[in-house]
Amino acid sequence: MYWVTIWGWEVDIGLIGMIAGLVVAIIGIAIMVFLYFKQKKRTEEQKSAFEARDARTQEKLDQILQYQDGLPKAPKPVKELFEAGKEALAKWDLDSAMNHFHRALDQATEPTQRSALLTIMGNIEDDRGNYDHARGYFREALHIAEKASDTAGRCWALNGLGLVDMGKGRLEEAEKYHREGIEIAKRRGFDEADEALSAHLGNIGIVLAEKGDLDGALQSFRDALEIHRLIGNPLGEASDLGNIGNVLRRKGDLDGALKSHKEALKIDRRISNTLGEAQDLGNIGIVLAQKDDLDGALQSHREALKIDRRIGNPLGEAQDLGNIGSVLILKGDLDGALQSFQDSLGIHRRVGNPLGEASNLGNIGLVLMDKGDLDGALQSHREALKIHRMIGNPLGEASDLGNIGLVLMDKGDLDGALKNMEEALTIFRKLGVPREIKIVEDYIKGVKEKMAKK
Repeated sequence: MYWVTIWGWEVDIGLIGMIAGLVVAIIGIAIMVFLYFKQKKRTEEQKSAFEARDARTQEKLDQILQYQDGLPKAPKPVKELFEAGKEALAKWDLDSAMNHFHRALDQATEPTQRSALLTIMGNIEDDRGNYDHARGYFREALHIAEKASDTAGRCWALNGLGLVDMGKGRLEEAEKYHREGIEIAKRRGFDEADEALSAHLGNIGIVLAEKGDLDGALQSFRDALEIHRLIGNPLGEASDLGNIGNVLRRKGDLDGALKSHKEALKIDRRISNTLGEAQDLGNIGIVLAQKDDLDGALQSHREALKIDRRIGNPLGEAQDLGNIGSVLILKGDLDGALQSFQDSLGIHRRVGNPLGEASNLGNIGLVLMDKGDLDGALQSHREALKIHRMIGNPLGEASDLGNIGLVLMDKGDLDGALKNMEEALTIFRKLGVPREIKIVEDYIKGVKEKMAKK
């Protein structure tokens, strides 16, 4: 659920309105990350320069805590620490929550409870973009679950490992984890197997979408929707409808996408899911912007912002500010857009979300580039690059390298531009993301043509 900025046009990683990040999907609610690319000539398709609302952030706390095993009925010392961690999560005090869960882990002796605690901590770290830490928690959870023949723990740990690889752009590895999880869940050998199945189906949908198989992605999300309707889970149903709307949007069916998001909004309002309501309004705003209704889009994002501020959801607030900034770019208000991105950046830094921080630095760099402040743009993109390398996010790293190449190209440093773009291309090829590869190849071709004319 974060933005990574690069290049000349929009590219969806995992689908618009699904991710960012914040990349964790637990009850079939998939991460959909939106990459916003700069281009001097924007086509109709390229106008939707927004952070897609990540469906997984609907009821974020419930998703982080989706797999609890017997923790609510654990012995008193473990239970009290677990409940304290939940209270900290409700305040979005992630450091305090992690501290309480770690202490609970020290007290827990039951393998299934230990696996559940490790999975919860992995979900938190994944949500913050600390993928290597998250991977460590999920691997330990998987080891404990396998040793204890804990089928449920194994299934949810695999889901977490898939999400980590998805966040790092390792789609093939992510798909393997999720397909293994699907096979386990289909055997229905544990409680809430249907929820686990829908989670893996949703994440397979993300992988297929990024591979360009939109029809396959759509089928996966519809399969998850069928499960959620069958078991009577309106929260999951609304999330699936949001993901379906995002695929339809990417397929160019804007009316179908709008209908799907409005259905999700209706459900979330009926069940008083205010987080989901804000998400749906954000997705509706994205579609309206692509339909050239910029005033309608701005209104929708501002409604979402009002809700997120009222309920105290800082990540949602930061997301809304980013979306508003994107609309303002399209309306030509670069100063307003810059202020929105800077406000969003401040929130991400305050809550300790490096993915959001890097993404907003990228967007700030793009605005500064449009305003002609190439030195400022270069500094901003290099700061983003430093963060993405620090947290081990190769997809973000490649995007930053591409943006740095664009700035250097505008500064007339064609050798530097080519070097950064070729580094970006190497990473994108390693990740196997065809759309990004094509974009970079086209820019490299342009740089080489300019060099030949000198």
